[in-house]
Amino acid sequence: MKGATLPPQTDIDPTGSATTASGGAAESIAMGLIEATNPRGAAADGSEQGSEPPGVPSVAASKIFVKESRLHVAVLVFDGVQDIDYAGPMEVFGQAGAKIFTVAATAGNVRSTFDINMQPDYDLDHAPVADFLLIPGGSVDSVTGNPRAMAWVRQQGSSARALMSVCTGAFILGEAGLLDGLSATTIAGATQALARRFPKARVVTDRRYVDNGRIITTGGLSAGIDGALHLVERELGRLRAEDVARGIEYEWRPDGSGSFGLLARRQIPDVASLLPVGASWKRVADRGDTKRWAISGHLQIVGGADEFLDASAITIQNEAWIPRRDKGGARRSFARTHEGRLWQFDLTLAHEPEPSTYLMTLAVKWIAAGKSTRKA
Repeated sequence: MKGATLPPQTDIDPTGSATTASGGAAESIAMGLIEATNPRGAAADGSEQGSEPPGVPSVAASKIFVKESRLHVAVLVFDGVQDIDYAGPMEVFGQAGAKIFTVAATAGNVRSTFDINMQPDYDLDHAPVADFLLIPGGSVDSVTGNPRAMAWVRQQGSSARALMSVCTGAFILGEAGLLDGLSATTIAGATQALARRFPKARVVTDRRYVDNGRIITTGGLSAGIDGALHLVERELGRLRAEDVARGIEYEWRPDGSGSFGLLARRQIPDVASLLPVGASWKRVADRGDTKRWAISGHLQIVGGADEFLDASAITIQNEAWIPRRDKGGARRSFARTHEGRLWQFDLTLAHEPEPSTYLMTLAVKWIAAGKSTRKA
């Protein structure tokens, strides 16, 4: 269906009548949005009844369009599936007029991350043929640890036109051997784990989605919406995808640029890994951009500042940070090269009025590209 010609666009006047538009301002409402008023594709005989907002005519009733073949999208669901990972792309595909159905390993109910109870439409043995398979993230071990489910995913890799993972759903594709030799992405906090687990994949961190043709992977959570819009664009054209993006009021970047994986915050060590037993921590600030980031908060510890900083330095060095010469005071500085960039990281403590309480700041900044991280 790639490169399919779209039917004429329409304009709807306040009275609810529809007229064919030839261009200009009249193209503000396109077929994708009109179809969305009747997402289940109600036939004239009512065999698939949809619901339309008051005052908006259904596509079938207006008989304006020559109906295209509908895309069929299968959505893999499982216990612990991340809600936005399936719900966001499903909204996009539904607005584009696709027929959507859910598939699970068994016919029993599954519960999502936020405890939404779902009855899958099909189990693995009875799922109909799909054009696209959507693989959300979440508690993916329940899928990767199920041989039947993994065999089904591999089979879809041969029969479906495209498989798209969202977030940690990329680990399902990787476990199925479908990322070997391909570029891939996932949620920012899991890119390193994806690279370690599937070394034959080329993991990228600067894209909302990566399209290899049959295999598409997206970043975390809301990035699934970007991937779905891209797939709609790829199959039905840019105009249709833009219509859907406007219809769901989503600011879409068609080129897939931008990712939370680019933010400098990724370089900062996990605060929890630095806290000794009995310490308390209350974050008060957490902001930055792609070149610098700072997290600060109130820290209460039993020991002294130097003892805490020395112990933290050991943990920080385990993450490939190289100590730099300290400039005095309750501060430890480090540097490392990561993905071709030289970063500096500073951990500082400042006394607060209450006993054994400090204002702790973890700050990172990009120094330059490709320099050595030898001890300064």
